[in-house]
Amino acid sequence: MTSRPLDVLDKAKGKRVILKLKNGSEITGVLQAFDLHLNIWLEESIERKDGSEITLGSALVRGDTIILVSPAE
Repeated sequence: MTSRPLDVLDKAKGKRVILKLKNGSEITGVLQAFDLHLNIWLEESIERKDGSEITLGSALVRGDTIILVSPAE
């Protein structure tokens, strides 16, 4: 049986994920929760853009800004 995309995301809770955003930045963090709009709550998050890195800590990323969600390795 094939899992639905939200089921796959649900299994990633508590694990590190990578978000690529429309503005070109990339955020990595530990997935805590998400909703049907793909608003994503991360802990221990870090934003990378144009060679710089910013520690965000807890972050809520609005779903309509996200292009891609992937498990981090």
